[in-house]
Amino acid sequence: MGTKARYIGGVQSFYDDGTFETVHKMSPVRYQDDFLGAGSLVIPAAGSGESGADWVKKIVGAAPPAVAGVANAIGGQISCALTSASQKQDAGLYWGDQKGIDVTKGAVFEARIRLSVLPSATGVQAVAGLSSDWIDGPDNNTCYIQVQANGSGLLSVRSYDGVTATAVSSGVTLTTADWAIVRIDCTDVTDVSVFINGDKVTTSSQINFAATGTLAVLQPYLGLYKASGTGVGTMLIDFVKIWQNR
Repeated sequence: MGTKARYIGGVQSFYDDGTFETVHKMSPVRYQDDFLGAGSLVIPAAGSGESGADWVKKIVGAAPPAVAGVANAIGGQISCALTSASQKQDAGLYWGDQKGIDVTKGAVFEARIRLSVLPSATGVQAVAGLSSDWIDGPDNNTCYIQVQANGSGLLSVRSYDGVTATAVSSGVTLTTADWAIVRIDCTDVTDVSVFINGDKVTTSSQINFAATGTLAVLQPYLGLYKASGTGVGTMLIDFVKIWQNR
């Protein structure tokens, strides 16, 4: 394995040619979190007013579901997990509705995720990507671009720009042992490209994200949700990286 360079929308980036993880990007706006250190073990609750924290958790359900750092995980990890209680549950990790990523400025989202417990029933969703403000159920979000596993380890790519909803299969099915590096490249919003472990899983012009203005300004959102039932699922998140033009 080695580090190689490439250009994404005129921005020079360096990547690991073994895993296809982006290791550095020459971009004016860039964010990265590897979830390392004691401060990553406890994620503050949404609306708690916790200062200095990039991420908050949204917990819905009395069982309860959980969003927390994984103790002594190599490289740092966050776990989002539902329980088998028969009820609505949400275990979401996001920026507390502090949206700062403008999709129209060549935004790129990259995360390494693992479905350590697969969504066990239809209606149990695992999602990772960019979205508008948190809302009850990822399907109801104002705008989003994300990958989703719904009732299995099969990843789909989906987007909604406030007008047009698109959902296509990635053709990639994860087992509980698989780590996936997901990259959502919005360099060209008329042709958003999605890659999983270095392989492009979208076709030309399949995803056209036409939102502009405040509708195009999103935040990272990762986690699991179910409207009802006893289904379970757990997502491990190793890192989140986002970059865009100023």
